[in-house]
Amino acid sequence: MKIEISDVDDITIMVIDGMLTLGSDQYFAEKLQHEIARDRKKIILDMTKVKYIDSLGIGQIAGGFTALEENNGRLCLARSNEKIKQLLRLTGLQNHIETYTTVEDAIQNF
Repeated sequence: MKIEISDVDDITIMVIDGMLTLGSDQYFAEKLQHEIARDRKKIILDMTKVKYIDSLGIGQIAGGFTALEENNGRLCLARSNEKIKQLLRLTGLQNHIETYTTVEDAIQNF
């Protein structure tokens, strides 16, 4: 898995490339925690290059969402495929984590 990180003003965009599963979930968690430690309060996860995600990957996203929320921040997803949307529905996270069709839509809604 690779994660490209860029900042647009006060918004951090993390482009995840690969599988977000057991084994890669810790790498993702460390990168996300690093951004939170940098006091980044607005984070967009660009999911367009995520090839597969399992329950551990969803758990790491939920953990990041909670950590940001506790620090008055927000995390949202952009360009999620149908599998990711289905997992969000199954876990009830679609009521908490905002999803957008494009990164640009996500930026405008911060």
